[in-house]
Amino acid sequence: MQAAELVIKVARDLNDYEEGHEHTRWKADALLGYLSDAMCAVVLLRPDAYSVTAPVLLTTGSTKQNLPPGGARFLSIVRNMGSDGQTPGLPVTPVSRDDLDAANQEWHIEGFSSVIDHFVYDDTVPTVFYVSPPPAAGVYVDVSYARIPPAISSMEAELPVNAIWAEPLREYMMYRAYSRNDASGEDMAKGERHLSRYYLVLGEEAKAKLVFSPNFQQEQGR
Repeated sequence: MQAAELVIKVARDLNDYEEGHEHTRWKADALLGYLSDAMCAVVLLRPDAYSVTAPVLLTTGSTKQNLPPGGARFLSIVRNMGSDGQTPGLPVTPVSRDDLDAANQEWHIEGFSSVIDHFVYDDTVPTVFYVSPPPAAGVYVDVSYARIPPAISSMEAELPVNAIWAEPLREYMMYRAYSRNDASGEDMAKGERHLSRYYLVLGEEAKAKLVFSPNFQQEQGR
């Protein structure tokens, strides 16, 4: 989906679009900025909107690890990926820090290993995660994480997020557009309504995703 599709749709909804003419109240550059902000806002609430699973080289000897540049939120570690990042290995399982601390108080300082067994994650520090045991040199694991969407500066640019997120993006752009005029009570009220719809659309999408998830269906069948 090109940026122009959403920008023109929003401009029409704002009654600020005429074919072949520049926008009058909300310029195209401003709407593109709102679109960039909207993508970040969507990823903030729904990290899966712009996520990837890719081999990541771990920092040698440290249980504390950081996401690659551009990473916004850690999601999971799937498996070991060998010393070349291309060789699938044993799964890496989640464990709570309290459980790991109770089972092995020396897990941060034990011997280095070429195979990772567990990962620990704290939601309050979204770009940091921990692994156990400490990795030896050249250890890769498959990490799933949300990324920061790149800013959109051209109407011809392809959006990095899937078109399924078009409606919450549109609602957030409408919110930003109307909120620009904070001197107008009417515009501010319109902006608040669009912001509410943005949250509603994301919330309903999340419910639908849960209901139709294979994991949910499996749980219901037990």
